[in-house]
Amino acid sequence: MKEYDVIVVGSGPGGATVAREMSRRGKKVLLTERGGRWNWLGNTLSVAMILQNAGLTVSRSFHPITQVTIANNYGGASTVMCGCAIPPPRKVFDAVGIDLSAEAEEARQELWVTTLPDELVGLANLRLMDAANDLGYHWEKLEKFIKAEKCIPECSDCMMGCNRGAKWSARFSGDDAITHGAELALNTRVDDIIVENGTCSGVKGSRNGKSFSYYGKRVVLSSGIGNVRILQRAGIQEAGRTFAVDFLQFVGGVSPYLNTSKAQPMAVGTLEHYETDGIVVLPVFPTWSQLAVLLAMKGVQHLPKARNAFRYTGLMVKIQDDLDGTIHPGNRFFPFTKIPSRNDRLKLAKGADIMKRVLRKVGVSEASIVELNPSGAHPCATCRIGDVVDTKLETSIKNLYCCDASVVPASLGLPVVWTIVALGKRLAKHLETTMM
Repeated sequence: MKEYDVIVVGSGPGGATVAREMSRRGKKVLLTERGGRWNWLGNTLSVAMILQNAGLTVSRSFHPITQVTIANNYGGASTVMCGCAIPPPRKVFDAVGIDLSAEAEEARQELWVTTLPDELVGLANLRLMDAANDLGYHWEKLEKFIKAEKCIPECSDCMMGCNRGAKWSARFSGDDAITHGAELALNTRVDDIIVENGTCSGVKGSRNGKSFSYYGKRVVLSSGIGNVRILQRAGIQEAGRTFAVDFLQFVGGVSPYLNTSKAQPMAVGTLEHYETDGIVVLPVFPTWSQLAVLLAMKGVQHLPKARNAFRYTGLMVKIQDDLDGTIHPGNRFFPFTKIPSRNDRLKLAKGADIMKRVLRKVGVSEASIVELNPSGAHPCATCRIGDVVDTKLETSIKNLYCCDASVVPASLGLPVVWTIVALGKRLAKHLETTMM
């Protein structure tokens, strides 16, 4: 029967930031997380334990099979992200009258944003950048969420979790919140909100087979796609009517001169096509285990290509995808239906063409080039600003908020962490004013 000032559901960048900011303001905070805390990082098993369904969460539509990354562990997907630091895109938020520039700047130091020295960027990335610039594509070094003094050359473990503490993840904000008095409830599934007289006053769910009810003055949902199930059960049927995933596609090939298997992912690249075409191109390629899965999804006849897993030079295109798609609340293995639209396919094709040009420039043989099927990186825009939440991120139920990638008004088509942390800081400021 404890009552909290703020209950936060989900420990990813949005939820952990709200918990950190509110606990630092002296508020009584409860941070819940459906998964546990897997701490053995930097290996293939980490990905399987941190991601829902071991990373095999796929669309109900099987033509093609669309895999989307959904995390189910403390820190969310930030634990196995590439650490690419891109600030909130103005073109997405100007449309709803939100300026995140102040919050983004506040977050800069906390997120360890830096440009890495050449020895950490890696020779393969630098050669790719030179080749792309020779072709007229204006590549440059990109900022990263990394402490250079803790990072080492030729380490590409970012997507398997950093065991050196060199890469920022939401766990650092969550741990900071705990240091300042927040309570953390792991393995805690929130199913419903408690509503009294039209006002949210808490959450209900189960932990280790036992039911619970937690009461709070404010409730913030930061559980990604999971927000849809909770909101629809509360009567907010608008949740889940739109859905984006920031579709991405990998293209790789074998060159006798370099490979990116040990290169710092996304340390260089280009955003020059983003404003006009909604695409970005960056050097990164799946780990050997991820590659095997993606090749199998392309067709079992492609599996022999996995033998080159440690020889590939790989690039990725990420796009702003259309908002069509369907959420299936409560379905763990097939929680959505989503395939690339015609417009999405055109964007991906343009990115694939750019990537092939760059790969050929660095000596990749035509016969070795492999294009993997599109995947979804960032489930988002299911509880959009202006649709499910207002510009303060509050739902139609008083004192019930959402704060994660679900609230973005359109697909970002970019790494999301900096944007979501800025939204969390903005929401914390609003919550503080409403609780005075």
